[in-house]
Amino acid sequence: VGFIVVYKASADLDGNLSPWPVPTKSATGKGSLINTGIYSYVRHPMYTGVLFGMCGLSVITDSVIRMLLSVALYFVLDLKSDYEETKLIEVYGEEYENYREKVKGKFFPANIANIFTLE
Repeated sequence: VGFIVVYKASADLDGNLSPWPVPTKSATGKGSLINTGIYSYVRHPMYTGVLFGMCGLSVITDSVIRMLLSVALYFVLDLKSDYEETKLIEVYGEEYENYREKVKGKFFPANIANIFTLE
């Protein structure tokens, strides 16, 4: 499941995918704020997928050490995402603030039940 989430997040980012935590400026013609697809449910779905993948690997291999490392990874990604969000605010300003207000979940949807409704 985790790797499917990472793939979907990568596909939704399209040309905005970058290994760097600093967004590209839309004024340069490169980069734009993505708020559709999986990004309409969580703000950092790629990290969600990595966390799911690592926790799944921990369970499959019955490794307590891997699970503890997965928990540590959560805290590292939480700090990294905080840094990324400060940079996103610098680049996109109010547009990102509005997105963050609309999409409450950083790694997990604020209301998971809404994802499974057929409305």
